Amino acid sequence: MLIAISVGLLLVAVFSWHRLAALALRIQIVPLLLVIAAAACAAAAGKVYRRTRPQQESHSAPPIRWWWAVLAFTAVGAAVWISTALLMPQTDGIRPNLERTKQRIDVVRTSLAAGAGVGAAVTVLLAFRRQHHHEKATEQTEHDATERRITELYTQAVEQLGSSQAPVRLGGLYALERLGQTAPTHRQTIVDVICAYLRMPYTPPTDSVPTGQSLPAKLYHAAQAARALPHRKANAERRQELQVRMTAQRILAAHLHDKRPQEEQELVTPNERFWEGSRIDLNHATLIDFDFRNCHMAQADFRDATFPGSALFKDATFDDLANFTSSAFDGSAVFTKSTFKGSARFADSTFKNGGAWFREATFDDEAVFMYATFDDIASFKDATFNGDTLFAGARVTRLVPPLSNEMGLSHEWPPGWTVSPAPGGGGTLQEVDTQQHEEP
Repeated sequence: MLIAISVGLLLVAVFSWHRLAALALRIQIVPLLLVIAAAACAAAAGKVYRRTRPQQESHSAPPIRWWWAVLAFTAVGAAVWISTALLMPQTDGIRPNLERTKQRIDVVRTSLAAGAGVGAAVTVLLAFRRQHHHEKATEQTEHDATERRITELYTQAVEQLGSSQAPVRLGGLYALERLGQTAPTHRQTIVDVICAYLRMPYTPPTDSVPTGQSLPAKLYHAAQAARALPHRKANAERRQELQVRMTAQRILAAHLHDKRPQEEQELVTPNERFWEGSRIDLNHATLIDFDFRNCHMAQADFRDATFPGSALFKDATFDDLANFTSSAFDGSAVFTKSTFKGSARFADSTFKNGGAWFREATFDDEAVFMYATFDDIASFKDATFNGDTLFAGARVTRLVPPLSNEMGLSHEWPPGWTVSPAPGGGGTLQEVDTQQHEEP
């Protein structure tokens, strides 16, 4: 197209140009061409922007449409035409004719230079477009490579968790922890995997040996030793699995531990090891000597969980639902100074061998302890209840629990609730009828 424009301008330079230029100026075509050229450039720039904005996810630049090329060529032609129309009439008064011809040739060169300048601008836009897409493609390629590497590491770690060897399973847990620390977007998935591992059925180890029958001494000891071998092997495997499970519990606790005071959690940036916003799903899990002190969870599901040994939730924070329905605490259940921002559900739960400690706990929503069983001391001293307090049907197996005699403590119930003694011992919690205590 530039060659055709050049040939046409050379022919005009040789023949009379002023008549055509005067006609163009008379009909005010120059302002019209300026508007057209500006519109063409604006449309071209807008098209380049739309095709190179961040929403574009293609790895390669999209093809240039034909009309985009037409606009670019139109802009070049308009630049040449306008330059010629403005400069060529200035040569009409030059004498002799040879000198006028030379000046017109210079005008043609100037016009072609103007067209080349517009073409260079279009070329720069195309180069910018190509470079932008190249950078986006490189960024996408690096992102895909990172995701593939994360997927491979994640797959290997999960495969290690399925190994029959305890050391391999431990390696899988630490690999998941390292992956979660370096890839924040995958932390919830890793938490879910660790929780799923803890939800797998498990029987804690025991040192008991099967009892032998009435046999002569030598035969009895031989039979006892033979029976003890498989038991010892199974017990050793349980001890190894116990170490793996304790490690899984420690990993969760380490990355849910929030060192910030509760009154500063909205203002202070958390520690980099804290996995903020994690949701815990440990329903039906067996959690031995569980230690979640100072842990901060978005949501927690401990339905039907079993806690052999102590369960420590002191200073813990639950942002949403904390569901301990039908859970069994076979040791001290310590929720002292814990904060339940959502519903706290302990319905049908069992507390024994250590007591249920909810001293200075804060319940911002409902506190549900309906049909719960307290086999030892229960203390709700100085607890704050901002929602409904539901203890109907909760049962106390002993009015004087063991810790009452050992430490001089007694049951401390939420305001408005008291124990109604049962004929066979123990009692049931009932809401106090405040109307009976009103003065006439």
